Amino acid sequence: MKIFRCLVLAALALTLVACGFRLRGEAQLPAVLKRVHVTASDPFSPLARDVEAALKRSGARVEDAAGEGIAEITLGSVSLAPVVRSVGANATVNEFSMVYHVELSIQGSDGKPMLLPQVIEHSREYTFDQTQAIGNNAEQDEVKKGMERDMVQAIMFKIGSLGHQRGPLSCRPRFHNCTSTSPVPN
Repeated sequence: MKIFRCLVLAALALTLVACGFRLRGEAQLPAVLKRVHVTASDPFSPLARDVEAALKRSGARVEDAAGEGIAEITLGSVSLAPVVRSVGANATVNEFSMVYHVELSIQGSDGKPMLLPQVIEHSREYTFDQTQAIGNNAEQDEVKKGMERDMVQAIMFKIGSLGHQRGPLSCRPRFHNCTSTSPVPN
């Protein structure tokens, strides 16, 4: 029985390794993103600071200004806004969604586009309880902070995936159907 258990564990481990599974860690940056400058529509936004910190943890050197040999990550059109989903009989909001919207594009240090502009959106449902009005602002702040963390992870995932493709990625906005624009080898 002990041998059977060891064989099953070994088979499971080999299966995980064969499928490409690896523990989640920092993003593996392509060489053209080792020196990078982050430009955001709001340069003082928490998202820009958090993306810069995640890039540093991944081994990139974040520069204060764009220049020769420096990659450019652009976080354009950054917004976090509530969208009303339902209204009660007394004309007060009962439920809404928080929608985090970012337009991301990346240009490599060689000046070539690596990621054409695309939209990344995250949303979370949020209910407003009239009887607990005091705690709602704190809860809403926690939802915002969680969404910022999720957005940084989504951006870093996109950046990490750039090392595995040949040409710039292009996506239809809002649908995340990404394809490489490099020619297919014969």
